[in-house]
Amino acid sequence: MNPASPWTLRALQLFSAAAISLVVAVQLGLHNPFWAAMPVWVVAQPNRQDLLLRGTLRVLGTAIGAAIGWWALTALPDPTARIAVLTVTVALGTALTYWIGTAYSYGILLAAITIAVVLIPAMDHPVDAAALALDRIRCTMIGVIAVTVITFLFTPRRRERLPPRIAPPWRIVLRQGLLGAAAGLLAGLLLRHLGGPAGIASALSLCIFILIIGSARNPTPMLTYMPTGASIGVLAALAYRGLDLALPDPAGLALGLALPFLAAGAILRSRARTAPLGLDSNMCFLLTAEAGTAGHGFSAHLQGGVALVLTAFCLTALLRRLPAA
Repeated sequence: MNPASPWTLRALQLFSAAAISLVVAVQLGLHNPFWAAMPVWVVAQPNRQDLLLRGTLRVLGTAIGAAIGWWALTALPDPTARIAVLTVTVALGTALTYWIGTAYSYGILLAAITIAVVLIPAMDHPVDAAALALDRIRCTMIGVIAVTVITFLFTPRRRERLPPRIAPPWRIVLRQGLLGAAAGLLAGLLLRHLGGPAGIASALSLCIFILIIGSARNPTPMLTYMPTGASIGVLAALAYRGLDLALPDPAGLALGLALPFLAAGAILRSRARTAPLGLDSNMCFLLTAEAGTAGHGFSAHLQGGVALVLTAFCLTALLRRLPAA
């Protein structure tokens, strides 16, 4: 391995940003510290302007989504009303991000994802709505600051102009919104009838996957890579949790064990050939493993991981059968 190769340097940057984010979030006592490492894999960009824009939109979108999620949890105690909010926000998020079709859609995408992340666990069991929303915002800021500071000087400016935005036909925008609405409604129903780790994972992954895939102008690569990337991430998460249970349990073991997995994820994400798999596998690893925390027991992680992978395969198989947009 040539230590001076571009992908090696990039992997070191991403690993450093993800590891620092996770460590800081754990040390601050945040309830879901693994959220802090998630922005690293998507905010890092090939060009400096896009890096800054993504970071800004991620923070703004997360703050708006967390506020809406908090409002829904405090103002709407009825489960049916919360499912309605989830359905509407996933539908609007999918349609609007598809309609915008540029880097500026990222803030809306993150707002819709954050609403789902805040709402869905609270629809299964009681949570402190304000603490959950603030936890999401703090973790996002930690991850965005870390990846921006570490990669900024190594990220060149984009010199060419971006291609002009092409407005899609409204019928396609409407179709994407309807797909989002169907996924959001199904997520709420699955959560109500399944519940527990499997229900939460199914609902979360269904909302997040449809928002990401449904908002893409060309979803074909995602339909190809997402199930495999999700499978890799879940297998890594189960290996991580298995090791955490098998080894002695000194303070900090869960955090230390996560670092080799973050390093492997950084390598996957940094190489052009494996970058799409790296993105999906890193996100699914962090979500399923709840890296850096004590976790909820191997059975809970297994149920959640299996539900996530099944959702990825079923959703992508269904979307492949739909006529092209």
